[in-house]
Amino acid sequence: MRHSLTLFALLPSAAFAHAGDHAAQSVLQNLWHLVTEPDHLAIAAAVVLAVGAAAYLRKGRAK
Repeated sequence: MRHSLTLFALLPSAAFAHAGDHAAQSVLQNLWHLVTEPDHLAIAAAVVLAVGAAAYLRKGRAK
């Protein structure tokens, strides 16, 4: 649990990885931006890996 709190504490700083207001963009432009920008992809990959690792470790402890 302590490691999860550390990870969650670091994540909000990644939300400000680059400047820019995307409010004027359409939904499709925002979606395209989210799936093509390296900083967004890196955060998404980190979250997927963290959730996968937590699920794997939790499954291993249940046995």
